[in-house]
Formats: sequence, C-alpha cells, structure tokens
Amino acid sequence: MQLNNRILIVDDSQWIHEDFKKILPFADGTDYDIDELLDNIFTDSDGINSKAAASDADAVHYELYHAYQGEEAYEMVEKAVRDNRPFAVAFMDVRMPPGWDGIETIQRIWAKFPDLEMVICTAYSDYSWEEILQTLGVTDQLQFLRKPFDVISIKQMALALTKKWSLARKLKSYVDDLEANVDKRTSELAGKIRELEAAMGEIRQLQGIIPMCAYCQKIRDDEGFWHRVDRYLQSHTPSSVSHGVCPDCYDKLVEPLPDDTDSPPG
Repeated sequence: MQLNNRILIVDDSQWIHEDFKKILPFADGTDYDIDELLDNIFTDSDGINSKAAASDADAVHYELYHAYQGEEAYEMVEKAVRDNRPFAVAFMDVRMPPGWDGIETIQRIWAKFPDLEMVICTAYSDYSWEEILQTLGVTDQLQFLRKPFDVISIKQMALALTKKWSLARKLKSYVDDLEANVDKRTSELAGKIRELEAAMGEIRQLQGIIPMCAYCQKIRDDEGFWHRVDRYLQSHTPSSVSHGVCPDCYDKLVEPLPDDTDSPPG
C-alpha cells in the first residue's frame, strides 16, 4: 500500500502557496510504502521512537498542487480522480473573492468526492466555528488550521492526514475483498443447497419404491421380512383392508368351483 502524498493547496494568495512550498518538502512522483513508513515512525526495538518519527516526517516529500479559486480547485479534484491520482488532503482558504469561498468549495467537492481530507485555513473572521460545523457537518475529515500558520502544525497535519487517507483506502480495499469473498461463498453455498435439495428429492423418490416379490406379490419391510400386501398396508398405513374378489379372479378361480347345492346327499 503506497502512501498518497498528493496535496492540494487552495488559496488566492501567491504568498501562501510559497509558504507551503517552504514548509512542506515537495517532489514529483515520489512513492512511499505506508506499512514500512508506519513501522519506522512509530516503533523500534525499544518501543516508541520519537526521533524516528521526526526524521521520517522530514524525509517524506509531497506532491504539491496549487489552485487559486474554488472553481479551479473543484476542477483539479475532479481531474485527479478521473486520472486515478486523487488528492489525499486539501488545505483550503476560506476567503477567495470573487468566486466560491472555501466553505462552498468544500461542500461542492464533498458532494461528489467525499473521501478528500480537508483542512480549513481560517482566522474565523468570515465564519465562526459553529457556523462552519453547521454548514459542513461534524466529521473526522475536517480539520482547522488557524492563521497565522504554525509550521509544526502544517507538517503534522500533512503527514497524519496523508497516512489517514491511505489507511482508509487500504481498509476499504480489505472490506471490499471480504464482501466479494462473502458473495462468492454465498453463491457457492446456494448452489450446494440446490444440489442437496435435488438429492433429497431423489432419495424421497427412491424411498417411495416398495420391494415386492414378482411371484407371490409379498412385500419386504425395512427389516427384511416379507408380508402379504394387505397386512403390510394395515401395518404401515392408517388404511384398513376390505377383502373382495375382482371380476378376473372370479371368472378364473371362483366360477369353476362346484356348487355345493347341486351335490348329491352323502
């Protein structure tokens, strides 16, 4: 997972852009492995390594991009996403006449690109803290940087927020993979269930076949004993058997029998 080190500076003052260039070391196209960076920054063999944190923070170089109006910033964010090179963080000035101010710009950007981390650079002269939160909502993707700028605060925000953005994308990718695997396993399970239901149907059909002797017509039960059909039906079903003679059997077996009434007296 590479650290997204692309930062957008939005301010109508050229001097502010120059200040950011002096504060944040910048270079074009530099990639950093986020897992390796986190290991180097936060831990060493003895535990917390504050010196490593300071040195690695200074070692990270950023890709800085510059917009001077809100409309321009929106177009740059849109193009960056389209080119699959989105910004991780935007430092946004509030007052940028004559176009959109910073609050409106953030609203418009977040409406379409909600993943961008925002830092509002303000002296609270145009909007109060409460008004900004009421307009943009309470979110962990919004930070405040009070003017005049503090150098350490800018460095800390740039490092922390680029890593936060990258970790969030890594987590989203992990969740997407989990959901894809769940969908795949669910589909496989549904297929197995259909196969099992088909097999159970075949078993029920086979269980419905009654073994019967082809000669004496007796029926074999589950324990291997043979029974007359009438006794089998009475013992295995709620039905009662009433005996009679069918026409064929009557003509073949009963009719040929002698009539006892015509027999001579003994």
